[in-house]
Amino acid sequence: MSLWNLLPVWEIHPATVHFPIALLLAGVAMDLYAWWRGRQELLRVAHGILVAGVLAGLLAALSGFLAFFTLPPTHTEEAHTLMYWHLGLQVAALVAFASVVLARWRLRQRAPAGVLRTTGLVAAGLLVVGSYLGGHLVYRGAAGIDPSLLSPALREGHHHDGEAHGHPSLPPQHEREHGHTHSHDQTH
Repeated sequence: MSLWNLLPVWEIHPATVHFPIALLLAGVAMDLYAWWRGRQELLRVAHGILVAGVLAGLLAALSGFLAFFTLPPTHTEEAHTLMYWHLGLQVAALVAFASVVLARWRLRQRAPAGVLRTTGLVAAGLLVVGSYLGGHLVYRGAAGIDPSLLSPALREGHHHDGEAHGHPSLPPQHEREHGHTHSHDQTH
């Protein structure tokens, strides 16, 4: 059995996203604490954490790009649409964080200006919202769920034209509200 059978390409992304989220948010928090307490040495630590976060973010972005093109088609229609929002917000956050890191590197020993601190806070907000959407894609939209884990009705229930196969025991309103069908047979 090869590594690719053990870890499908789309599963690399969720394995890499936690590091940049933690590092970038910790870097912003450390920067705010250092600024509030007037601790110059902690500003350098915050910058180092942000650099590590941007580098880890580049790896997560690359794995996300691969996941986008290799996901199985078992996700909901809503998830398909939200993937573009997730992608856009995370790219915007990463670009903003990279801009902060580069500007701080150019400043070297001087304290970062308020505009850099504000940009970092805005980037953190984008990161949190984009990360929430990423979780929503998986937990509510079934993006990245291995098709072999799903019941036959769910495996075949999503179509990109918006039509889904119904299940006689569920009202059509349930399918419209939840974007999926259920299989209630005892064989799974």
